[in-house]
Amino acid sequence: MSGVKQSEQLPRPALAWIIGAQAFLLLPHMPRLPAWVAVLYLVAFAWRVEAFRGRMELPGRWLKILLSAGAAVGIVLSFGSLLGMEPMVAFLLTAFALKLLEMRSRKDAYVVIFLGYFVLLTVFLFSQDLLMVLYGLALVWVLTTALVCVHRIGASLRDMQPARLAALMLAQSAPLMLVLFFLFPRIGPLWSVPLMSHAAQTGMSDRLRPGDVSRLSQSDDVAFRVRFDGEIPRSTELYWRGLVMSRVQDGEWRSLRYYEVPAFERRNPRPALRGPMLSYTVMLNPTQQNWLYALRYAQSTRSGVMQLHDFTLYSPVEIEINFLYSVQSWPQAGLNRTLSDWRRRVETELPAGGNPRARELARSLRERTTGDREYMLAVLDYFRRNDFRYTLQPPLLPARDSMDSFLFETRRGFCEHFAAAFAVLMRAANIPTRASCISLPRRKT
Repeated sequence: MSGVKQSEQLPRPALAWIIGAQAFLLLPHMPRLPAWVAVLYLVAFAWRVEAFRGRMELPGRWLKILLSAGAAVGIVLSFGSLLGMEPMVAFLLTAFALKLLEMRSRKDAYVVIFLGYFVLLTVFLFSQDLLMVLYGLALVWVLTTALVCVHRIGASLRDMQPARLAALMLAQSAPLMLVLFFLFPRIGPLWSVPLMSHAAQTGMSDRLRPGDVSRLSQSDDVAFRVRFDGEIPRSTELYWRGLVMSRVQDGEWRSLRYYEVPAFERRNPRPALRGPMLSYTVMLNPTQQNWLYALRYAQSTRSGVMQLHDFTLYSPVEIEINFLYSVQSWPQAGLNRTLSDWRRRVETELPAGGNPRARELARSLRERTTGDREYMLAVLDYFRRNDFRYTLQPPLLPARDSMDSFLFETRRGFCEHFAAAFAVLMRAANIPTRASCISLPRRKT
């Protein structure tokens, strides 16, 4: 390579491992990146290999500046801003790819490899599950192998000794890592503020556990703004659906994860569209969540916004900045007229053995009624006749059999208490039920 001493030239195995590390570092971020970033990586890989083989020259200073500026403009056009977690990570990844095009010596390789360790940390900003941790450990091994290869002048591509040495080094460091994890003092961040026990603020969460919150304060913060193309519907028609929670475990309701839904359930049959169509634009404030608000049966024209199996709208990237999307809705469309066996099983499941008094109440009401509709009316009548009260300061519920406590003892709560109790009584009678996050915002003309 011209301009570089032979002793400082980058060994071929090191370049191969670095390119492989960059490819594997890109993969976890692909669902939240525009497609052109992957194309940029492929171009950078091909260009760097051809330059290493002497068939092309590495880009000059002005071309690198132009590529960097083009990447920044592309990110702004794709995300709407350079501010926010996703655009900044995307910018870091594009810079990581372009850095490959100016890597000429072993010194440059050190910078790229150490930058790779930093890029690896950004994966855990979005996911910290076990599979991602194992994937991260594999990437540490790949990057360390590349680092070992940098010091092996004249090694061949088939030599696996650097990979074995890297694995040995990581294994030797594991005991020290465990000692530091358990013994090193853990100091919280300076900017953290302790939260009051059992207190929360009104808003939508992706989990629902009735009884955890004993004092609920109301917030005047704006969740989202909507502009209708035409006349604004009546307030009674403005029920905005967020996520839908179908799974209940240990007293906590949550939405189904993507991998929990079989492939044949992920694409909904198009319902019969009837009634007027509503066209509108939503400006959603940052939520650090993926789900989006929309009226009943919604389709979005914005690229990247998906419709999930439960007819809710979903963004592959968390909403870190103001998010604008256009929607068309048919509030009178008939949804889920028939349920598959899998759907019916999931949405009638209850944890075994919990809330025995609620189950007995459901059995008693079921025996005295005929048909699902009459049973549901009987449950609503039970709430009306037994002095249930809505309050933002309900008493705490026990962790075990919380719905028994609410239905027969405290009878005080807010929306999540009543919704969860109703859902439990429905499922106890084998009626498919889901909990849904909805909102009725202020109406302005």
